[in-house]
Amino acid sequence: MATNPRTAIITLDDYLAAEEASEFPSEFVDGEVIAMVGGTYDHGLIVGNLHGLLWSRLEGGPCRVVSQGTHVKAAQGERVFYPDVVVTCGTPKRERRVRDLLLNPTLIVEVLSPSTATYDRDTKWESYQRIASLQEYLIVSQKKPRIERYTRHGDGFWLFSEVEGLNGEIRLDSLDVSLPMAKIYGGVLPREDDSA
Repeated sequence: MATNPRTAIITLDDYLAAEEASEFPSEFVDGEVIAMVGGTYDHGLIVGNLHGLLWSRLEGGPCRVVSQGTHVKAAQGERVFYPDVVVTCGTPKRERRVRDLLLNPTLIVEVLSPSTATYDRDTKWESYQRIASLQEYLIVSQKKPRIERYTRHGDGFWLFSEVEGLNGEIRLDSLDVSLPMAKIYGGVLPREDDSA
């Protein structure tokens, strides 16, 4: 999760050095540091559920899942993000600096919050779609059972689909798995005031 407070323009190496010493994570977009905010209980549940489901389905295969804490470097500009969940298949390619930057994710998942929805849909998605290895991008609502899915089809072409409701499943072609929506949202209680 990230919010929009920004600081002065700095270099990627300066950002990574500061990030190594910082108690609080941040992301980096073309010289600007974007402070991250703590997630909600529902956010944490959804991320944990997704991580567990993916781990159990990918165990023993060539793909690995990590969540919250892995830097992903975008192919465009000087941009470094902390996706909520990342899957990489085959040998991870990393750019070694002060911290490792993952270069070849297969799947990236972002769980939305009111403060990050525009950032995840615009800045991050614009950056992620230029990563050559990326095959699927999921934007997961924490307000209601709804997942937006972008799937790569050829060079520069992405197909959009969505799954809504607890009775459906989200199919991840890049990993050859399906995940039940009821398990992704397990433990997340709907609230009457939720509209997004």
